[in-house]
Amino acid sequence: MAPEYLAHGQLTEKAEIYSFGVLLLEIVMGKQNNMSKTTEFSDSIVAVAWKRFQVGTVEEIYDQNLTFHDNARYEVARVVQIGLLCTQEIPSLRPSMSKVLQMLTKKEDLPGSTNPPFMDEKTMEFNGTIESKGYPL
Repeated sequence: MAPEYLAHGQLTEKAEIYSFGVLLLEIVMGKQNNMSKTTEFSDSIVAVAWKRFQVGTVEEIYDQNLTFHDNARYEVARVVQIGLLCTQEIPSLRPSMSKVLQMLTKKEDLPGSTNPPFMDEKTMEFNGTIESKGYPL
């Protein structure tokens, strides 16, 4: 869920963009962005994708069932970057859906991305405050 929805219950177009970014990452990684209460803590797929993107090892997160032809690895890396642009913490920095479509279909340079929210999901830090207030996640 988008951080502003979790924090304030506001469902906006930018919250939908966040969800679409998560969906893109789920497709590329072949994983759902949910965490089981019975397993030990692990990073969200957004946090994992961001960390790999930052160090230049984004190919390590690709679903092992994906097969690549020609320039497909480059295209999948673009999809990951677009997913990260959609999941930026500050809603105004997220692209519009028309811009997302343009980025997915045209070969233009992509803008840089900022940190996604909740990089430390153990405490659900969001803009320096703890949002979980002690409730189970």
